[in-house]
Amino acid sequence: MPKDTLNNIPQEKRERILREAALAFAERGYAATDMAALARRCGIAKGSIYNYFESKEELYVYVCRDGMEKSRSAVWGDTDEGWNIYQDIDHMFRSGVEFARAHPEFISIYLNAGSTGVQHLTQDLIVELEKRTADQLKLRLRQGINDGVVRKDLDVNLTAWIINNSYVMLLAALVSRHFELRMREYLDIPNRMSAEDVSAQRERTIQLLHSFLRPRS
Repeated sequence: MPKDTLNNIPQEKRERILREAALAFAERGYAATDMAALARRCGIAKGSIYNYFESKEELYVYVCRDGMEKSRSAVWGDTDEGWNIYQDIDHMFRSGVEFARAHPEFISIYLNAGSTGVQHLTQDLIVELEKRTADQLKLRLRQGINDGVVRKDLDVNLTAWIINNSYVMLLAALVSRHFELRMREYLDIPNRMSAEDVSAQRERTIQLLHSFLRPRS
């Protein structure tokens, strides 16, 4: 947790520190991010960041949590308890793409959170985040089966993983050249993906998942 002093500074300054820290960790990774250079990016005195955080490790974990909470709020914050799994998937993919376009740094941090050298810092946070999403998807799938709108022969756990993995890979392609190349190779997309290409693949993925879930006639 940050020091109490973080909450005593103006909100604009606090948000600037967190934004610049997120950008630095996304661009350079945890190990290569220099705290003195980060202070310069933030427009504050060298070493001032330690007035708000005990260490780089503490700052990194806080930025990870902040990004993951913002992502979850953007994707799940305005869902309706009365929705079914189909509506959840629609909202999840569309809101997730919007969030990734607006905040690519948080997606990059998420993708690198399990990397060698930082996994001991983020393991508990990742488990917490993934459990919340997994529980949400499994609940909706079971509700759909009980309501007769989802096929009864599904492996619920595996299906939840497939849905979330499809979502993560789509967002990864927006921020990572490597994952974009993977998607282009598998989907026979010859050139760099435009916004229209991303939207088209998002809709194709949503429709494929819908089709997979629907009861067999």
